Amino acid sequence: MNAPEQLNVAALKIAIGELGMVAHGPSRSELAQGEIAILERAGIDLNEHPAQSDPMLDYAQEFATILATSLTPYAVARNLSMTPARIQRMISERSLYAIRVKGRWQVPLFQFTGKAPVPNIGQVNRSMGKFDPVSVQRWISTPDTDLEGQTPLDWLKAGRAVDAVLKVLPDW
Repeated sequence: MNAPEQLNVAALKIAIGELGMVAHGPSRSELAQGEIAILERAGIDLNEHPAQSDPMLDYAQEFATILATSLTPYAVARNLSMTPARIQRMISERSLYAIRVKGRWQVPLFQFTGKAPVPNIGQVNRSMGKFDPVSVQRWISTPDTDLEGQTPLDWLKAGRAVDAVLKVLPDW
């Protein structure tokens, strides 16, 4: 069976959500009584919590969504009426945040508003360093009290001072 050309994010979320239940049985049934006792004395909770989300699965779903909605440098160039060479230069200068997947660049959409880059996003991208895409997406879309409760992305889209966003940039 061949991989689909387009990632179906909804189907992926369902598949990943079910994977945890298929791959692992209840913790207690896989351990000896002595192991259970040691782990419980150490404060480990061995009870199943199926209603709680799994951080690893959540991360995988978010990363898949970012990849599914990212653009190739060629598509970015077309949307911004620039040459692909200029987009490649922006990626190498880190004024565009991009992810390398199987040797090809993917540019997450959060950096654009309509057919233009978000104001001052290049300055923020250059200051971020090489952070993973999920951490970047979570940070840029999470409200911050130092930005009057706005997300860094909304703050920039409103044309507000980039220095305030740079001050709340995490030290990952």
